Amino acid sequence: MSSPKSTFPGRRRRREPLDRARIARAALELIDAEGLDNLSMRRLGSALGVEAMAIYHHFGGKGDLLDAILDLFVEEIEPVLIGDGEPLARLRACFDAIRGIAITHPRAFWVLPARRFRTPRSLAFYERLLRTFHEAGFDAAQSARYFRLAAGFAIGAGMAEIGSRALQPDPTPIVLEDFSDPEHFPYVSRVVPHLRVANLDKIFAFGMDTIFDAMRRSLEAGGKARQPARPKQSRASARRTGRPARK
Repeated sequence: MSSPKSTFPGRRRRREPLDRARIARAALELIDAEGLDNLSMRRLGSALGVEAMAIYHHFGGKGDLLDAILDLFVEEIEPVLIGDGEPLARLRACFDAIRGIAITHPRAFWVLPARRFRTPRSLAFYERLLRTFHEAGFDAAQSARYFRLAAGFAIGAGMAEIGSRALQPDPTPIVLEDFSDPEHFPYVSRVVPHLRVANLDKIFAFGMDTIFDAMRRSLEAGGKARQPARPKQSRASARRTGRPARK
């Protein structure tokens, strides 16, 4: 005789499996809603409907979790690097996208400059990014300099976006947006109308134009970056080929 089927009116549907990607997405949603300071394993577990210890099966700690959020940002940014467009155009789109993270995820943006590339996913992005510099014609030293320059500008512009909209932690009232006190602050009063939020896109575009114009001029002036250096020939190899060894 078969046993009767058991039915429970309040029975929950099967829970979505817990994995690193799902946890990281939930953590990003929590930061977006409540801020980075309010991210904890306990609060995250509650949002996912699990005990905090279940998260530790996938992440060694909060730092590991923040690295996974960086991976999510990398996934948002990387598509613009992939394609058949001119390398410099793809690089510019990449740095535009970095600044864009500050607009779409202002409370989590700090993760982007503060965490280092250390996961396989983020390192793969870093490799693709630096390879694009190489494809543009820059050598290793130039790639390092221009990467730091463009990334520093994009990150700084992102922080300005957040501050100008009072989206940082513990914001105070913004006074500069409509500031005017020419008697005491004549130069501030003269310049701030050009620094308003409505002008931030144009200011960022101007900065990127300046950086990428300099990059193009560097390539045009050098002309050698696309030529890979020939490896030095050993004396033994020179004897075999009959060509003199390079010094």
